[in-house]
Amino acid sequence: MRIQLTDVERTDGKMCADHLDLAVRLLREVGAVILENAVPLEILREAQAAYSEIIRRGMIRKARHVVQMPFLHHQFITNPFSLQVIEAAMGKKIALFRCGIHNIPPDVDGKQIEKAPHRDGNHLFPELQCVLPVTGIYVDIPLVDFLAENGATKIWPGSHLIMDSPPEDVRYLGERSKHLPAVQAVMPLGSLILRDMRLWHVGMPNKTDTHRPMLDIGYGRVLPHTGERLRVSEEIKQHWSEAAKKLLRTG
Repeated sequence: MRIQLTDVERTDGKMCADHLDLAVRLLREVGAVILENAVPLEILREAQAAYSEIIRRGMIRKARHVVQMPFLHHQFITNPFSLQVIEAAMGKKIALFRCGIHNIPPDVDGKQIEKAPHRDGNHLFPELQCVLPVTGIYVDIPLVDFLAENGATKIWPGSHLIMDSPPEDVRYLGERSKHLPAVQAVMPLGSLILRDMRLWHVGMPNKTDTHRPMLDIGYGRVLPHTGERLRVSEEIKQHWSEAAKKLLRTG
C-alpha cells in the first residue's frame, strides 16, 4: 500500500497515470495508501519548529484543531499528490472539513496501552448490507518519521469494506479486530497517508523520548442538498419545538 514518488513526479507536481491508478485502487481495496516523497521537507521543518514551540508553551490540547500557519500551508491543505487521489476517488466537488494535529507524547510513565480501533466516519446507510463509494478521506502528514517505536498508526487493511451486522456492532471494533490482520503505517518524514474515513485504525503507544505529531486533514465529498438549509426567521422559530429547530441545524 506504498508508492514512492519519483523525482520527475515531484518536479511536475503530479503523479504519473500508473501511480495514480494504483493509488486509487489501493484506497478503494485496502482503504489506505502511503505516498512517500510527497511533502517538501523544508515546509515540514517549519511545522516541526512551530509545534515544538507549542509543546514548550504547554498548548498541545489547543493545537488539536489548528487554523494557523504554517500548519495551513498549501503544501499540506492542497498537496498536489493527495488532491489528485482525492479527486480521482471522490470527484471535483470536495470540501475541507477538518485540520488538526494528533500527537502521541512519550510514554514517560509506562502507562500507555494499545487502545481499541475506531473509525473516523461510519457507513452512510448502516442498515444496508452494501458498501458505498468513499465519501470522506483523511490525509495524515507525519511531522516526524513514523516508526513502530514512536506509535505509528495501526490500521486494519480492508476494514473500510466491513459492514456492521447488526449496526450496533460498531461498538465492538476492539473485540472484532482481534481476529483480523493489522499493520503499522511506518513511513519516513516527507510522506503522507490517505485513508478512507471508515478504515479501522488506532494510534499506538510511543516508546521513545520524543513527541509523535501528525497533521490530520479531512476532506468530504459534497453530496446533493447537504449544504442547503431552509431559512426561517427568529420570529417564527420561537414558536417551534426543539425537534423542529434541530432540523435546521442538521438537515
